[in-house]
Amino acid sequence: MKMSNDHALLSRLEQRAVEADQVIEYLKQQVALLKEKAVLQAAQREEKRLRVENAKLKSDIDDLKQKLVEAETCNGVKQMPLPSVAFVQSTCLSPQTAVAATKANVKTPDVSEDKEKQDKPDKKPDKKGEKKEKKQTMGSGDDSKPIDVSRLDLRVGCITSVKRHPDADLLYVEEVDVGETNPRTVVSGLVKHVPMEEMQNRLVVMLCNLKPSKMRGVLSQAMVMCASSPEKVEILDPPCDALPGERVTFENYPGEPDKELNPKKKIWDRIQPDLRTNEECIATYKGTPFVVRGMGVCKSQTMANSGIK
Repeated sequence: MKMSNDHALLSRLEQRAVEADQVIEYLKQQVALLKEKAVLQAAQREEKRLRVENAKLKSDIDDLKQKLVEAETCNGVKQMPLPSVAFVQSTCLSPQTAVAATKANVKTPDVSEDKEKQDKPDKKPDKKGEKKEKKQTMGSGDDSKPIDVSRLDLRVGCITSVKRHPDADLLYVEEVDVGETNPRTVVSGLVKHVPMEEMQNRLVVMLCNLKPSKMRGVLSQAMVMCASSPEKVEILDPPCDALPGERVTFENYPGEPDKELNPKKKIWDRIQPDLRTNEECIATYKGTPFVVRGMGVCKSQTMANSGIK
């Protein structure tokens, strides 16, 4: 009788040991999954950071290339164009045609240089007239453009720093990366509506072609776009994967924005009343959503059917 009891006890202990091993194995699997998830999240954050840095570096390289070309031009260094497709094909077909094409390419600049030297004295007096004509053409082009949202230079920005305005309790002073070499200084009256910690490192939608203006002694170079009502203000959020400098576009309104909105023509004042969030809190112009191509739409967090400014 005693031996049978011992045998039953031993069986229960063995069963509990097996169950304990299963629990331990399950816990090990959960720990491994949590580690994988943490590594994946860290990799995604790092990838996003690197994409932002790469975009900024690309912009810096393009600016440096342009400055180098301008410096070389000022110093008399000729900018040689890349060979044409026809020239490359001719060099691949036969050595004789390649030699002939090379000679032709070498001779052509000399002829054009001689022509330029001969024409220079005659062209100088006309430069002022040409500039006037260009200005008139540009002015007439702006007048002929429709007054719609395509005139606005709306871009994704990232607030890299924010502080209180030294002379105004209700204003923030932000530094915002909009995809240019240097960040823009922006003054915003958001102190009552958005805590400072929610401003820092936040993606926003920026209006970049308003004429810069001083606000209590600080020059503001752009405007943070917000859903707004008399009681509440919320910053518009672009898609979370968007990069600073990416354009906000509108499907039914193609065209390039003005370099700077002329305040005398009140273009912004005429467009702004048609900027609103819809019932889904999506920012729109006359019902057409604010879109960052390939990324998604811009939205307010909670404010539906509200004005945008």
